[in-house]
Amino acid sequence: MKNPIFIVAAVVFLAANFYVGHRIYTLLPENPLLRIATIVIVAMGTLGAPAYFLTERYLPDSVAGFFYRFGTTWLIAFIYLLLIFLLIDFGKLLNSIFRFTDPYSVSKIFRNNGITSAVILGSVAFLLFAGYLNYRDKRREYIRIQTEKWPTNAKPLRIVAVSDLHLGYTISVKELRRWIELINAENPDIVIIGGDLIDNNLRPVENASIDRELQKINAPMGVYAVPGNHEFISGIKQSEAFFQKAGIPLLRDSAVNLENLIIIGRDDYSNRHRKDLNEIVKNSDLSKFAILIDHQPQNLNDAERARIDFQFSGHTHNGQIFPFSLLVNRMYELPQGYLKKGNTHFFVSSGLGIWGGKFRIGTHSEYLVVDISR
Repeated sequence: MKNPIFIVAAVVFLAANFYVGHRIYTLLPENPLLRIATIVIVAMGTLGAPAYFLTERYLPDSVAGFFYRFGTTWLIAFIYLLLIFLLIDFGKLLNSIFRFTDPYSVSKIFRNNGITSAVILGSVAFLLFAGYLNYRDKRREYIRIQTEKWPTNAKPLRIVAVSDLHLGYTISVKELRRWIELINAENPDIVIIGGDLIDNNLRPVENASIDRELQKINAPMGVYAVPGNHEFISGIKQSEAFFQKAGIPLLRDSAVNLENLIIIGRDDYSNRHRKDLNEIVKNSDLSKFAILIDHQPQNLNDAERARIDFQFSGHTHNGQIFPFSLLVNRMYELPQGYLKKGNTHFFVSSGLGIWGGKFRIGTHSEYLVVDISR
């Protein structure tokens, strides 16, 4: 079943890219250089991501990274161009039926027209530029949890929670260093990583010695992580070895008992053999404040029934770009932000990093600061 579905998806993807490429080609003025450049860019964009996924293991890091970045950047531009051209052609179809205006005049606007080309392509370029600037702005989210479970004589605890860093070909060690500075500036007692620290492949992460950078996170009570679906994509055994090198316990259906609290980490939802949450916590002292890290925010009621005090998740990216944010809002009870159900506090992060091209359109990148006190 998988092969026919993959073939249909590939054909639809190629056909949609051909449609967008053809519409750009006919929209531009009849300039040979412009048209050649269009063919090259559209062809590279269309084939960039598939070329990466099919040949990455055989390519040098620099070449694989170029294909990945170019292909995923084109993918986002392509989505907006596709929407624009579909709207234009739908409008032209309505005009041909109801004759709002002269069809020939409409055709002149959208064929070999430098002004229309500049407006459409310039608008998409501006949108991507604004999305890039928005991505670079890391929002600080803050919640304060007051609980009877916290000992009267204990000082408040500060946690910094991050998710979906997606370190790899797009997000480099240089960017990670800036993020670690943000984290350390909060003076956290504990740092938790809610999955997808790694993007698609461990090779660029290991070649950049990112494990050494992660060791620079200052958290006296430790840094704890769970795997996300991308740790499984990149190879869960290799990912476990990487986290061990970085000195970060990777919690897979296991718990860590600390003074005054317990941290529980679930294996990713993509592992259909992961343990039931009640089984994981059955030997835990839930008179302590219980923190659950679960990459995908599925079945929030499970945490409430298991008497979890605070759950941190990621994965959704809050859709990353509009209009996918609308789809994600329908898929998850909590696609991003804070929610309290019963006695359980939830926070789903849209992620500190990003998948693919570095653009946030209608969403934001963030990290969470949590203060826990009596």
